[in-house]
Amino acid sequence: MLALLLGTVCWGCGFTWAKEAGEAVQHAAGLPAGHPFGPIFVLAWRFLAAAVVWLLIFPASRRGWTWRGSAWGAVAGALCALGLILQHIGLDRTSEAVSAFLTSLTILFVPLIVLFAGRPPRPVLWVGVALASAGVWLMTGATPRGFGWGEVLGLACAFTFSLYILAVNFAAKVESPYRVTVAQFAVVAIVCLITCAFLSGGRAALGGTERILASREVWLNTLLLTIFPTLIAFSLLTFFQPKVDPTRAALIYLAEPVFATIYAAVVAGHRTGPKALAGAGLILVANALVEILSARGRVEHEEQIVLVD
Repeated sequence: MLALLLGTVCWGCGFTWAKEAGEAVQHAAGLPAGHPFGPIFVLAWRFLAAAVVWLLIFPASRRGWTWRGSAWGAVAGALCALGLILQHIGLDRTSEAVSAFLTSLTILFVPLIVLFAGRPPRPVLWVGVALASAGVWLMTGATPRGFGWGEVLGLACAFTFSLYILAVNFAAKVESPYRVTVAQFAVVAIVCLITCAFLSGGRAALGGTERILASREVWLNTLLLTIFPTLIAFSLLTFFQPKVDPTRAALIYLAEPVFATIYAAVVAGHRTGPKALAGAGLILVANALVEILSARGRVEHEEQIVLVD
């Protein structure tokens, strides 16, 4: 759980880097603000670089591949690519904080999907879901913009990431985390590059890739995105998430928008109001409450086992 929490710190900081990198790409490519090429271009290079580095660092990622494991790695990668594309296009149309907190609606979708699959989560997790949902409502309700396209895309991203969480859990059961991770990186990079080529003006913009990457705002933010939210955060997710209940994992990930809000406020000067901060506090309370109640339940269960023995 600590590993997943560290991953959320990396992802939270990544919202500001992704927003700045996407806007810098638009400017360097001569594209209008809000064009989808910028954020998707950054995703492609971020994950392509991460895939190469991962293959070089971990020999286990280069051998032992199976058709079944490759297929599930590709499924997880495709879902990850779709979720990230939706998230980053939406990020161009709303603030870092709102985008991050809408992504955290994953906490609602994961238990519902698991419920329909016939495996209802533990009751204590629903307490956290209720509190976290109230926190998300306060966060998104604190913006005067209303619910526009940026928010719609954030909601679609949350649902896609819910499916992604479940896919990663299953993929890790049939394949090595080293290979699952690099498969995801490669698939995301390929999907994003293909998407860039089919966008309006995309092929012409790709022709200026060298010039775009030479921009300091582009390469610096892309480098930060490659190291922290990609190599570090996704490796932590792939190795440690399967050890945690899917709904519990989604609840831990709710800390991501809290870190995104703090980082955006401190570094980029994008402040949030008191209502939004109250929502962030509710999400932290939800995590703490569920963790305390879950720990107490584990202790009681262990004591019962000791008594029986």
